[in-house]
Amino acid sequence: MQKYWLKREGNERLILFMLGWACSHRAVSHFIPAGYDVLAVYDYRTIEPFDPADFASYRSTTLFAWSFGVWAAEQACAAIGWSRAVAFNGTPLPVDDRFGIPRKYLTVTLKGIRQAGMEPFDRKAYGVYYPQMSLQSEERAFGERCEELERLVEQASVPYEPRLRWTDAVIGTEDRIFPVANMSAYWTEKWNGEVLRLSLPHYPFGDTSLMYNYLQTI
Repeated sequence: MQKYWLKREGNERLILFMLGWACSHRAVSHFIPAGYDVLAVYDYRTIEPFDPADFASYRSTTLFAWSFGVWAAEQACAAIGWSRAVAFNGTPLPVDDRFGIPRKYLTVTLKGIRQAGMEPFDRKAYGVYYPQMSLQSEERAFGERCEELERLVEQASVPYEPRLRWTDAVIGTEDRIFPVANMSAYWTEKWNGEVLRLSLPHYPFGDTSLMYNYLQTI
């Protein structure tokens, strides 16, 4: 698990990004709001739970978790008292035939990536934002990202009881990575809250107004 501080100035408010598979901090490096420290976490070959003391100095804490980062947040962030915890285009059960990505699809994805590289996957994941986001692929070695997906499929297949208190769930109706129907099934059946459905690709952070809206309601 890699941790990268995009901004660390001793502010009273924190934003923690739990990013998706194969990402680097560059996936959100364009979002540095005034008055916040911003920490990006990625690379889930290993998972290390945060201690509540890590964030005790902050007056407010906002969690933005995306894709496999929703599951990773359940493993690493459930002990934190979040002011707001938003799940974007993912579920706490990411390797699941009904509530996540069917395992057979992930197997096909990994095989396809090894044969054709990351570009076809990235184009589907980032949609209209692919031209600017494709550069982040240079941040991490190809073999490292394949290893990460293998570990994620293995780790996220282990049964557990989700316990993080999510305040919001966002589903991108143009998502071509996580099945929209499966995300809808999880958040409507397993969670007591209103689901926001937007015309977004799998990558949800291209339009920063969505994140700013969540910050304004804390």
